[in-house]
Amino acid sequence: MTRRSAIVAILGLAFVLRLAAVLWLADTVPFSDYLYYHMAAQKIAADWRFFFDPTQVESYGKFGWWPPVYPFTLGALYALFGANHRLVAFLQVLLGTLVCWLVYRLGRRCAGERFGLVAAGLVAVSPTYIFTTNLLASENLYVVWLGLGLLVAMRAAGENAEVSDGAARREQAGGAPGHREMPDGAARRWELASAGALFGVGALTRAIGLLVPVVVVLWLRGRMAARRAWLTSAAWMLAGTAVVIAPWTLRNAVVVGSPALVCFGGGLNFYFGHNREGMGYRDLATTPMAQLTTQAEIDRMGYRLGLEYIAEQPLGLLARTGRKIAALFGPPGYAPHGNSAILLPDGWRTDPEKGRIAAEMRARQRAKNRWLDGVFTWLAAAHSYVLLAGALVAVLRWRRLPPGLRLMGVLCLGWIGAHALFWAQPRFRYPMEIFLALLAAWVFTGALPAPAAARGGKPSPGSGVAPRRRGSGTRRVRAG
Repeated sequence: MTRRSAIVAILGLAFVLRLAAVLWLADTVPFSDYLYYHMAAQKIAADWRFFFDPTQVESYGKFGWWPPVYPFTLGALYALFGANHRLVAFLQVLLGTLVCWLVYRLGRRCAGERFGLVAAGLVAVSPTYIFTTNLLASENLYVVWLGLGLLVAMRAAGENAEVSDGAARREQAGGAPGHREMPDGAARRWELASAGALFGVGALTRAIGLLVPVVVVLWLRGRMAARRAWLTSAAWMLAGTAVVIAPWTLRNAVVVGSPALVCFGGGLNFYFGHNREGMGYRDLATTPMAQLTTQAEIDRMGYRLGLEYIAEQPLGLLARTGRKIAALFGPPGYAPHGNSAILLPDGWRTDPEKGRIAAEMRARQRAKNRWLDGVFTWLAAAHSYVLLAGALVAVLRWRRLPPGLRLMGVLCLGWIGAHALFWAQPRFRYPMEIFLALLAAWVFTGALPAPAAARGGKPSPGSGVAPRRRGSGTRRVRAG
């Protein structure tokens, strides 16, 4: 099989699996956070000025807990084609397939062709990603911006395993540092700004995206010897992020009265991670912020109460951090189980015909739930922990990792740190599984037999191992 046919087969598999899940779960309806996205999109479709009307914003204050890009995307679709959440699910089939292609391209840049194919394959068959496709979850859109931004950032940094392989091996053989001068010029600066802008759109899709440009900027420092060049590159990237985010921050200041960067809820989430009652989400009415009327007030009190609790129980911070990390890496059963919600026809209790239809729907869903909460939940957990195990092995071999994969490792650490600071649940790990898949693929690719061409003496791009030199008795690992 040629490389081109291999990626086509992987993308075809990703598309078919996601489409099959969406078709099989046709009765699923939005609930919980997914329902809020659906409701916000309906409001936007009815009047795009909804989020700019202070009265409406105050009446539907909880909508301010989520960044705007995903609900506005849904709102645009609803305005054009009607408020049908099933349309969104079918669109997300395409988005999920696109994400697999982006992971393939990232993998090629990190460590070569074979590596990219393995990484894309891991994402293509991920049960978590497959079943989340049928949910109105902003993660489906966020990972597109994340993948695009990382791809552009790595290109701007001149990161290309297949082009730079010889130089990387020479660096490692000579013990020289892995610094590389980023090519200068207007085109490169615009690439950096474009990467920053994509990260900004990502942050306006999921607030955790604010972390990504900061981590990428720190990674660039390790790739560039000249401090001034790094500062210039960092300024261009962060400026691209700021330009995208600033209009919504201004909207928050003018319409809501507080300049939250992308959304509100940060203080509330901080409180959920640091309080006497226990970690995790609970209804606002059961918290000390129950009587507050604005999102800005809730956030301010949430931060204050959380900091007060940390000051009272400083030693408990470590224990809470451990529990949050354990929660972040808990089984991802949310994705299959999130497809269990169905809506029975109005009047099914009194109308015999509607009652019959409702009984059939409930029986059909119970049969599906046995799969969703059984074997598919088990497969999702198994897949996630295989990725985690592979990523841990890769991190333990840190000095051998190609620079692009070191970026994925640092992003993982940043993801863990951010959720240890606030609070965590397995769903928050969804974007991070791209980084885990790339790290794990590096280990799995190294365990695969080399292609015939590579066995003849020429290394295969992405094989992870340079050919053995005659008489040396040693092997050198490619830096990528």
